[in-house]
Amino acid sequence: MDLFRSDRLQYHSFNSPEDDAFFHSIQSDPVAFTNSCASLIRPVDRQFTKNIRKHLIEHSLLFVVIYRTTGDSANQMQLEPIGTLFLKSPSPDMAHHRCSEFGIDIKKEYQTQGYGTEAINWMLDWAFKNAGLHRVECNVLGWNLRAQKAYQRLGFQEEGRRRECLFKDDQWWDEVNLGILKKEWQQIRQGEVKS
Repeated sequence: MDLFRSDRLQYHSFNSPEDDAFFHSIQSDPVAFTNSCASLIRPVDRQFTKNIRKHLIEHSLLFVVIYRTTGDSANQMQLEPIGTLFLKSPSPDMAHHRCSEFGIDIKKEYQTQGYGTEAINWMLDWAFKNAGLHRVECNVLGWNLRAQKAYQRLGFQEEGRRRECLFKDDQWWDEVNLGILKKEWQQIRQGEVKS
């Protein structure tokens, strides 16, 4: 079994400079940017992308490029980058809590095809089996209802809200805090094995 592979996807460590153009393409997509970042929407330049990339490389427990596999071994399998995923590293004085926040971006043309769900399931397996985490959490921007529902289907529980802390499209939105514990993930995996 390949630890860095799931049914349709492979996960490769982010490598600069070969992954830089792909990373910039995701970060500069206005829809993806708005769904994963609360910053003021504006055209994204390469310096902005470089700063995000540098931060993720230096402060992530896991930072991978998600590749979709096409073809089979007889037809020479092809790999196509479709997204990125990260788990933040806790600061040294917080590491004993064994908690990490994750983020994921999937290119627009590959959304709603189950790739994000597959990648998050893989990440949870890695986080709880290999990294020894106790909990994984995320913050969802209130307007990104599709992501919020997808995370809840995967077992994340709503743990709180920062009410009306985000402004977009002349409207105030909540930030929704979600989390999943290792024991909840184990119960989900045990249920999958029994079915």
